[in-house]
Amino acid sequence: MKATLVLLGTLLCLAGSSFGAETLQSYNVDTSSITVSGLSAGGAMAMQFHVAFSNEIKGAAIYAGLPFACAKGGLTAANLCMYSPTSIIVNNLVQEINTLAGSGRVDSPSNLNDSKVFVFHGTKDTTVNPQTGKKLQELYERFGAATETEYTLGAVHGFPTDFYGAACGSSSSGTHYINNCDYHGAFIGLNYLLDGGLSPPAGSAAGQLIQYNQGEFGGSALSSMDPIGFIYVPTGCQDRSRRCRLHIAFHGCQQSKSNLQDIYATKTGFLEVAEANDIIVLFPQAAPNIVAGNPNACWDWWGYLNANFLNHDGAQMKAVHGMMERVTTCEPSTGCSPVTDVPTPPPSTSVVPSEGSSTANPGDCHDNDVSFHPVPGNCQLYTLCACGAKILLECAQGLYFDPVLKQCNFMQLVPGCD
Repeated sequence: MKATLVLLGTLLCLAGSSFGAETLQSYNVDTSSITVSGLSAGGAMAMQFHVAFSNEIKGAAIYAGLPFACAKGGLTAANLCMYSPTSIIVNNLVQEINTLAGSGRVDSPSNLNDSKVFVFHGTKDTTVNPQTGKKLQELYERFGAATETEYTLGAVHGFPTDFYGAACGSSSSGTHYINNCDYHGAFIGLNYLLDGGLSPPAGSAAGQLIQYNQGEFGGSALSSMDPIGFIYVPTGCQDRSRRCRLHIAFHGCQQSKSNLQDIYATKTGFLEVAEANDIIVLFPQAAPNIVAGNPNACWDWWGYLNANFLNHDGAQMKAVHGMMERVTTCEPSTGCSPVTDVPTPPPSTSVVPSEGSSTANPGDCHDNDVSFHPVPGNCQLYTLCACGAKILLECAQGLYFDPVLKQCNFMQLVPGCD
């Protein structure tokens, strides 16, 4: 027994290592356009996350997924949810959401009335019955969500692409449950969620796929999460003065970093869509936890961690939400600026000078000198030298004096002023 505990402790320590991972950074994100997606168990997680944080999530794309709370009873309920969709009573799931919202453990479901949802389910899926997807659609529509679906493709259980994977209707375990269906599932789903008009996927993903530390958000073996996650930052979003969108993609079982490294991130098509459309994509990573009964690195959609798995306080929900908050918090210390373009700053507003504030100071302002100067220790104030007179002025609210441009500028763009 002691040897087993020592081995388990060693594995937990190894699983908790984030060596080589970067600290997750903040970016300039349009927080009104955050979307989520997921495959299979990741699809269940995507709906859970969407429902719990519906005040912040615009929409969800769910591929071969499962409806919110259909597996609340544990593994037995999860199996029924996957194989016997007639056992899913949508009225009960509606009541579950309303009960959680009533106690403040998920956001108000009234937010779902403004959401867009894309549902994909292949006709040859024998892992999750295709009728389950229709139950998921019905549940969303009960709360007023707008849905678009694809139920006619002869696909087995997997993520549909137009460039990678096994044949659409063939077993996809060899290609990690990703199938070449001549159907760009990532583009079609995101294009619907983001109101159409996306540019076609780029020919390559020229941006940065970064490994980041999930541990600081609670990602560890204890929460059945890998210490490292992936985030893709398109070329156009590396300049943090440029506004981008954020998408969170949840992998399915057996598709985590511990199983496949970055295959789910790089072979599902999200990166090419993101590169062409300035969409940052966060790929949080689950991990196996044999002790908790999760050997396949599935996201917790049947309560293997604890009873909070569906709500704000669920370990995985809280961790991913923390990551989302970090990415969307535009911090000037990282070079991030919360403006998309740099318009001409509004004119400054002068302060009525006190008596004697306009004086001849030959040592500071010369007779033929007309110039502007910063005031040490106060970024809002500056002085005008005008033919020997020194006049104190103040920038308008929200602006600081920029000593480089010699004019008032947006405070986020003036270095050295907090």
